[in-house]
Amino acid sequence: MVTLAEKPCCAADALRRIRQIDVNGIPTGITMLDESISEVKELGLTDEGDVCEALMKQVKIYNYIPPGVQEAYTEAIMREYHANRKKR
Repeated sequence: MVTLAEKPCCAADALRRIRQIDVNGIPTGITMLDESISEVKELGLTDEGDVCEALMKQVKIYNYIPPGVQEAYTEAIMREYHANRKKR
């Protein structure tokens, strides 16, 4: 979903694209979150499950999400997705 022009060119560029969100009360850095949200919004998906699936697939490209806390990450990332939608 992220085009080649939008991919970080190097590790330093990727580090600049980390945003901290609250996951189970723990500040957690998510790389490329804003770009992932933008990409999923452009898909025009209306079903919440489809949005969630597409967003998590995109986020996992750049981030390791431990299986034991995947649900907490999903909730936190969806919260950010909805907050981002309300801003625009």
